[in-house]
Order: sequence, then C-alpha cells, then structure tokens
Amino acid sequence: MDQDETKTEDESNVIDAEVVDNTVEPEVTIEPQDGDQAATFLNLEELIKNHIESVAKLRLEIKTQREMFDDSFNNDPVYRENDEKVKEATKAKLSVKKQISSQPSVALIAQKLKDLRFDLNETNQTLSELLKDFREQTGATQIETRDGKMMEIVSTMKLVKLNSK
Repeated sequence: MDQDETKTEDESNVIDAEVVDNTVEPEVTIEPQDGDQAATFLNLEELIKNHIESVAKLRLEIKTQREMFDDSFNNDPVYRENDEKVKEATKAKLSVKKQISSQPSVALIAQKLKDLRFDLNETNQTLSELLKDFREQTGATQIETRDGKMMEIVSTMKLVKLNSK
C-alpha cells in the first residue's frame, strides 16, 4: 500500500497506518535527559522549523533548476520540431481512444474498473483505521496474516500547510 500522495493546502494533517512486509527501523523518541522538558520541546520545535525552511528552499532550488533544464530542450529547434510531431500523434491516438471508449462493452469495463478502484481505496482507508485502532489498543506493531505472513504495522505522517501568512 504505497501512498506518496501530495496534499493541498486546505487539507489537515493526516496520519495513515499501513501494512508493509519489510522490517521497520525502531522509532526514534526524544527523551529529556536533564528533566527540562520545556527546553527540549523548544529545541525540537526549532529543529522542525529549520527543516521546514530547508525543505522550502530546496523545493525552490529544484524548481529553478527544472526550469533551466526544460529551457535547454525548448531552445533546441530539432527538439521542438519532434515535440510538435509527438503532440500531433498524441492527438490522433486520443481521438481513436475516445472512439473505442465510447463502445458500450468498453464503457462497461471502464465503469467496472472505476468501481473497483473506488472499492480498493475505501477498503485501504478502512484497513488503515483498523490497523491504527489495533496498534493503539494492543500496542502490537505486527500482525500475522491468515497465510502465516508477519506484517509490520507502520504509521506515516504527512505535514500539510494549513494556512499562509
């Protein structure tokens, strides 16, 4: 269950639980050694803020480099000419695909695929919630499947921008 989705600014923080069949490194916990939890929390918060800024700077640098990379191709006349040929071929392909997709038997299969994908998504979401509840109630980090396979329960967290200042 691979969920590398990018969330929009309006979505709230999401915590997913998922089953994977590889081993997971132990979770890192930060425990204050001198008992000063407030200072430890502030240090942790500062580290998080520094990393958030680093991520933003790296994304901006990647965007700049990607634009320079793309411009290298777009400034080449041979590349542009071939790109136009590809666009024309893609239009023709999409036209034929649309004609085939409009056939009743193919449209029925497409709807069945859409329904199956929806069911899979719903089942994965339910499984995620069930695994989260199971882990919270039992403290277990593994579960054995009916076929005897041991699966690790892993929590994933996503940082989502809630508002901008």
